[in-house]
Amino acid sequence: MHFKQIIFDIDDTLIDFASTENFALHSLFSAHHWHLTADLQRRYNTYNQGLWRQLERGKITYNQLSEMVFSNFIRDNLNIEIDGNAIMNEYRSYFSETHKLLPGVKNTLDFAKKNGYKLTILSNGETYMQSHRLELAKIKDYFSLIVTSEEAGFSKPDPKIFDYFFGLTEISADETIFFGDGLQSDILGAKNYGFDCIWYNHRHRKNTLNLQPLVEVTTYPQLVKILKTNLSQR
Repeated sequence: MHFKQIIFDIDDTLIDFASTENFALHSLFSAHHWHLTADLQRRYNTYNQGLWRQLERGKITYNQLSEMVFSNFIRDNLNIEIDGNAIMNEYRSYFSETHKLLPGVKNTLDFAKKNGYKLTILSNGETYMQSHRLELAKIKDYFSLIVTSEEAGFSKPDPKIFDYFFGLTEISADETIFFGDGLQSDILGAKNYGFDCIWYNHRHRKNTLNLQPLVEVTTYPQLVKILKTNLSQR
């Protein structure tokens, strides 16, 4: 390994997605006096994840996902007709205010920055929301480049989002490594584009796609060890 640039995903890589989603969903349901049971929340998670997988496979667009998530889910589960885009915008307003970092993030970013790595972001999400969350978490200044799917017009793992990203950075894919939790979006995207990736599998998920990242880690200290090894090989 001889890499100079690290691309980070945001949700469930830097910022705890489960905590963020839980806060946003409860805030939304509370504001509308909808009763959110544990079972209903599990059904929402499954439904929402399924839509994101469709987006990653190119079967729906980001705008379609935004309109469908709550309009379909609330209709089918609570028998209430709503404006899907309006409710999604409200949900995202709650989502954008939550920014709990995963364990070890800050120390790892400190180490990487001090040792000369260029730190960047590539996220499937909205530009303002993701940038705002990084700012609230007090880690935005670590990153010299932040690219979102909204800005690029394409979502991971589509190669076009990587074309867009590398058009904005002076460091080539050969000198870059991707660090992310998403097997479909991050790992498959990086491998199909032809550069190395580290799967941050802190949720201990099964590798259902039989992909082989360069390394699989479950903690940030494990990533620091890899960065130290890379430094010694430069």
